[in-house]
Amino acid sequence: MIQTLQEICSHVVDCKNRTAPEDPTGEYFAVGTPAMRGNVINYAEARRISEATFAEWTARLLPREGDILFAREAPVGPVVSIPAGGNVAAGQRTMLLRTDPEKADSDFLRFYLSAPITQARILALAHGSTTPHLRVADVRSFPVDLPPLDEQKAIAEILRPLDDRIAANAKLAQTSALLAQTLFAGSMRAADHDVALCEVTELLSRGVAPKYSDAEDSVVVLNQKCIRDQRVNLDPARRTLISKVREDKMLRMDDVLVNSTGQGTLGRVARWTNSGSVTVDSHITIVRFDEEKVDPVCAGMALLALQKTIEEMGEGSTGQTELSRTELGKLRMRLPERSLQSELGHRIKAMSEMESSRLSENQTLAATRDTLLPQLMSGKLRVKDAEKVLENAGV
Repeated sequence: MIQTLQEICSHVVDCKNRTAPEDPTGEYFAVGTPAMRGNVINYAEARRISEATFAEWTARLLPREGDILFAREAPVGPVVSIPAGGNVAAGQRTMLLRTDPEKADSDFLRFYLSAPITQARILALAHGSTTPHLRVADVRSFPVDLPPLDEQKAIAEILRPLDDRIAANAKLAQTSALLAQTLFAGSMRAADHDVALCEVTELLSRGVAPKYSDAEDSVVVLNQKCIRDQRVNLDPARRTLISKVREDKMLRMDDVLVNSTGQGTLGRVARWTNSGSVTVDSHITIVRFDEEKVDPVCAGMALLALQKTIEEMGEGSTGQTELSRTELGKLRMRLPERSLQSELGHRIKAMSEMESSRLSENQTLAATRDTLLPQLMSGKLRVKDAEKVLENAGV
């Protein structure tokens, strides 16, 4: 039965549409669209706010566990579930949805809205070319094809363990990354080596001018959108003809990638810890360390620690900011004694491998979830058969 979000929700509430004043010591969070990428709350991107601001930002509706936060701009479409704890408010460019329990299951609706086929429909409704957005009325009138309530609950019960596993993996990956940063920061107490970046690299070069193609003789090419939160996300990547790529610009394990153009993206840094045939476009600088001079993992962590400094190195007018390869090469890094770098790099590499493994598993789990949902809704797959699929997947 097709109904609108307004019809199946008891509340559809817009946010305050202004930036919440930040309080670094606050115990509450205003979760805006930057903190919702990947359909999970990234608290590092959320704004800490005071109790008074939280009260003001939730005056229209006090969020409760299971409510859905929907992003309607920058970007359009991500959805997250409000967690237990009562400390999350709707941030800028979001809307808060509370289902009517007699019409819709909250978890099912979240799965439905985040499914690729639904996301495509949502994006097709967006207005504007520079910054696509949805109007409040668009969200309220968005049509949802819901099965009967008991079927919704049964499907949600099947898919929920996948989401729980994805959340657990994400938390483990984040913990591993924080431990690696802490381990490296601790090693800096023994740092006695100060070098310019260009002195310890064998390659410091922008990527390729891609010739986009999906032909068989093409390879993945990363762009600036692929680098965020000091990680590489392959989802926004495209493909380019391999004939356009010099061999030395094919990424190697432990290369460091630095966004080098544009306001807002310039300076983001990430280590490449994956395999496969991948390159980067000309908006990204490849930093490849000389293993004869430094441990590449240890040196990569040192470069990640300097991201704030790199972000401030851009030159040029607004919208045309560039990071000069020459200036980047002059950047000085502190490193521990060479004899300590290898052991440190080995320990950090093990953490990075675990992090990559968890995130890779999450891609598989998400694909399984997104495949099961339409099959369960259409009746092509029975609940008992879906349970066997999850069991075979180790969930």
